[in-house]
Amino acid sequence: MTSERAEQGKGNAGAKLLFILVSGLLIGIILTLVSGFIYSDSYKEKIYAGVTVSGIQIGGLTREEARSVLQTGLRYPFESAFAFKYGADVWHAIPEELGMQIQLDATVDNVWRYGRSGTLLQNLYERISALLFMKHYEPVMLFDERVAFNFISSLAGYIDQPLEQPVITLQGSEVVISPGKSGRELDRELTMTQLHILGQQLRTAEIELPVTVLETTAANLAEQKQVLESLLGQDFVLYVRENDVAREVDRLSADQLAGWINFQPQIDGSQVQIEMLPKREPFYNRLVTVGVDLYQKPQNARFIFNDQTRQLDPLAEAVVGREIDLEASLVNIAESIKQGRHDAEVVMTVSEPKVFANATAQELGITELAISQYTYFYGSSAPRVQNITIGAGSFHGLLVEPGQTFSMAEYLGNIDIDNGYAEAPVIYGGQTIEGVGGGICQVSTTLFRTAYNYGLPIVERHQHAYRVFYYERLANGNIDPGLAGLDASVYVPVLDMKFKNDTPYWILMETYVNPSASSIQWKFYSTKVNRYVETKTSGLTNVVQPEPPVYRENPALATGEVKQVDWEVDGADVDVVRTVYENGQVHLQDRFVTKYEPWQAVFEYGPGTSGMPPEKR
Repeated sequence: MTSERAEQGKGNAGAKLLFILVSGLLIGIILTLVSGFIYSDSYKEKIYAGVTVSGIQIGGLTREEARSVLQTGLRYPFESAFAFKYGADVWHAIPEELGMQIQLDATVDNVWRYGRSGTLLQNLYERISALLFMKHYEPVMLFDERVAFNFISSLAGYIDQPLEQPVITLQGSEVVISPGKSGRELDRELTMTQLHILGQQLRTAEIELPVTVLETTAANLAEQKQVLESLLGQDFVLYVRENDVAREVDRLSADQLAGWINFQPQIDGSQVQIEMLPKREPFYNRLVTVGVDLYQKPQNARFIFNDQTRQLDPLAEAVVGREIDLEASLVNIAESIKQGRHDAEVVMTVSEPKVFANATAQELGITELAISQYTYFYGSSAPRVQNITIGAGSFHGLLVEPGQTFSMAEYLGNIDIDNGYAEAPVIYGGQTIEGVGGGICQVSTTLFRTAYNYGLPIVERHQHAYRVFYYERLANGNIDPGLAGLDASVYVPVLDMKFKNDTPYWILMETYVNPSASSIQWKFYSTKVNRYVETKTSGLTNVVQPEPPVYRENPALATGEVKQVDWEVDGADVDVVRTVYENGQVHLQDRFVTKYEPWQAVFEYGPGTSGMPPEKR
């Protein structure tokens, strides 16, 4: 019994102790919370105790009071200065001049949030911690890096010196090399980093400006000079390769070459390589000039049609075309100059003709005489006949491919004395004068009528200024006014005569001049297409008589000598409409309107010729 009572007494004592401990804990918590609430309430409008900014006590102050205290106490941006040093030079600037500003409002906002921005327990912990151990803050600093960088860049203006690389110049024919000069450069980024670190610590200091020395060395300039002197000691030759044999096509003197090259140093460690770069424009222009002489248009073989065998007999071999590849040639020149060579290959591109001498009539669709046309030049002078013969020969044996627009000017070439042409009457500047190539229009008129009567589209045709009776003569020598308006004038390169081969077959042209018959014959060999041509002409309308003859003195004529140099012709209009039928349907219709001017006679006489000029009636 006694033992049971003893055990019961121990149990009651333990319960009492537990009750006392729990009660004490609750009372402690309640007292702590009450104290905390009382403390918090007392700092409701104040920064909690123990908070400092850069060592300045602001705990217990309101926001405005703290701002005022900090404004007075934080003098970093205004009172101390940085010293930037390079050698004996020193530049000073206070933090504010470098874009550093303390943000008072942001700083106060920052410390105000301490003990207020967390959970209840976190806030309580922060308040007690500051009270017991202090809470230190640094002010919020605004660093405008643009301001600082501009200041540092202004210092660089005093410090920086550009590196002068080695250069090469020519003084007359002498190669002169300058070894260059070392430079220096302020390391702006490293200086900015140092400023940033010091600003965050609200410190100023003497900053030894970091400057990089830019070195240049030219250990091998003498060697480079020898290379250049060797290059400029000889002429520079441009050549083409023909059948694996080099043929010179142009030559530049050493003085020319020197003016056409830029010299640019390339530095690799201690070595300087003088790179020689040709100037594009002078070399390009020179190649264009050379290319004119080297250019060869591809030419088909020429033939005549053998009427017995109905095959093609070769008249002239085909010619392979070629022209300068300007860009590839410029690359070759640059590479040669770079390597110090004294010549460079001009690159040619080759273009094959479409028809070689082994072509057959069947391959080209040439099976028969498709059309033949004549014009007559009775009364022509020997020089005019000579020009007609040479001009017509330019087209003998030529091929016109399907779809091609044929140009007379392209095949006439240069009409000059060197090509065998003579002086004969031509219409120029409103008068008939002696000019090289007079009579070529007999050739163009004959081709025009051949293409016209074969029913081919006429792409370009120009009339003569006045009626020329050569182009209206018949085989018997008579004039047929019905041929007026069917002439064609050419004057290379201004006036051309063009037609288009719109048939599916090649056309072979043959030309024959018969001086004894005063005729020129133009033949088209091909495969006939089922076309016929209908021509309607208005005849000569709106006829206008010319002005009275003109008489003018010519010192080259003898006294008493009178010479007629122009003949009067009535002016008139002619309207020709051509309708081409193919397989009974209209294939094309075109119109040729010609307006001939009235042309007055012109007489020349020698000085002192009696009765000249005649009296006007």
